[in-house]
Amino acid sequence: MTYTARDEWEKHFSDGKNFRQVGERERELLAEHTSAPDGGGWALDVGCGTGELAAYLAWLGYTVDACDFADSALTRAREEHAAVEGVRWLHLDIERDDPAPLHEEGYDLITLRLMYPFVQDRGRVLHGLGERLRDGGALVVITPVAETTPEERRGIALDEDEIAVLAAGWETVERLDADGLAVLVLRGPCHADTKAVEKRPTTAHALTGALAVVTDEAGRVLLGRSHRGMLELPGGKTRGPEGFAAAAVRELAEETGLVADPADAYVVTMLVDDSHGIPRLTAVVRITTWTGTLTDAEADKSDRWEFFDLRALACVGDVFAPAARAIDSVWPGVIPDLPAVVSYPLAADRPPVPGEPGEAVRLRQAMAQTVIDGGWAPSEPVRDAMRTVPRHRFAPEVNLAAAYDGGDRAVITRRDNTGTAISSVSAAWLQADMLESLRLRPGAIVFEAGSGGYNAELIAHAAGPDGRVVSVDIDPWVVRRTRAFLMEAGSGRVTAVEADAPLGAPAHLVPRGGFDGSMITYNCWERPSLRCRTCT
Repeated sequence: MTYTARDEWEKHFSDGKNFRQVGERERELLAEHTSAPDGGGWALDVGCGTGELAAYLAWLGYTVDACDFADSALTRAREEHAAVEGVRWLHLDIERDDPAPLHEEGYDLITLRLMYPFVQDRGRVLHGLGERLRDGGALVVITPVAETTPEERRGIALDEDEIAVLAAGWETVERLDADGLAVLVLRGPCHADTKAVEKRPTTAHALTGALAVVTDEAGRVLLGRSHRGMLELPGGKTRGPEGFAAAAVRELAEETGLVADPADAYVVTMLVDDSHGIPRLTAVVRITTWTGTLTDAEADKSDRWEFFDLRALACVGDVFAPAARAIDSVWPGVIPDLPAVVSYPLAADRPPVPGEPGEAVRLRQAMAQTVIDGGWAPSEPVRDAMRTVPRHRFAPEVNLAAAYDGGDRAVITRRDNTGTAISSVSAAWLQADMLESLRLRPGAIVFEAGSGGYNAELIAHAAGPDGRVVSVDIDPWVVRRTRAFLMEAGSGRVTAVEADAPLGAPAHLVPRGGFDGSMITYNCWERPSLRCRTCT
């Protein structure tokens, strides 16, 4: 029973088949180590099946959310436990669906019983669930262990390496035994600071290679966990006269089973550094379209491949140094404190890369409605911009709830060496209010002093398809980040320039009749000398 497709599980439960019953020892351990807080608590049972564990957690005093992606399992759970109070049966795929139905205030206990080995993106799912734990809460994984599982059924079990990865980053880890099942009780923040690491020294005189940066339909990045215990991007050395894009596509197929056309592979940056004193040249190749099913095609080199949320990349542990730097070249700032590298960004002509989870769409609409209800966006062009421009794509280091906070929260994206915030994505209501103050006409050309990307895209959206924005910032890192995000998620109507904004835009970017408006989004000591027909 190692199938993972939803229709297979639907048939499994509709045919009346069951899962291993919750044993008495499991019940004893849960009661002893995860008793409900005084006055009750909230529990989440992920992959609840026909509901036996969820019913027991309710008996322990929890209010339970029990979720499963198989509707036939939930139908049986409702019937078989109709007399049980305090359980919500939720039809939810924890890997793919918008988690809106889950309890907003978090959980005191989260259980994953006999289902974790069936999860594809284990790191992402575990990190996301860990963020939903309340202070003092516990996440419990109950699983067979590969060592004591027959070889033909190893797909339903975890080996010791996987258990070590699962346990990494938690404050406390208790490993218990329940009739041959490992019961892992994890507490504390699930956070292991990301560190760029190298492999063993090489004997070559120089190294050239290509790394593929690949995302799924929700914008998550593909990483593999190698036998060396580090995360890596697909990629490797070039062969003979092979180009970097072709090498990345070949390595992607050989390592993961995913297939891409070299025409959809773009060399975006060249990185120059060394490995143990050996010069190294790495091409960062952005692959925007692919087909196939993700597999561990080279099991002798890696344990598994998963898609990771960008916001989780600050706490995933060891990452191969070139892979960390390659990720930083596409999404600057998502992995903090990387060692320096010489980077040559290429002006590659590549299309924007779409993709976002359903949760982002829902939260963006809610943010926009909060701004509208507050009276900050009375005009339809500004309202439409707030509903449409993907704010989270310009702040990938924070979770979606923080990115789409409709209140006074700004997302800090850069601080100086004293800890003072020097760059941010401003509060949504403030951006809408400033945008309304511009009173833009369709096709307006606007100067923005202080870059970041999101605010400029709001302006461009409100100005319509013929509008244009010139965004200027003095900080090279901010400009590099802005350009990278505009390339990934922009409209193509914003130009980011590294210059001293109080001096205005470079002459060749100033329209003949002057700008139709300007927006200053940083603290300044004097107003720029700009030629504007309308200036705010």
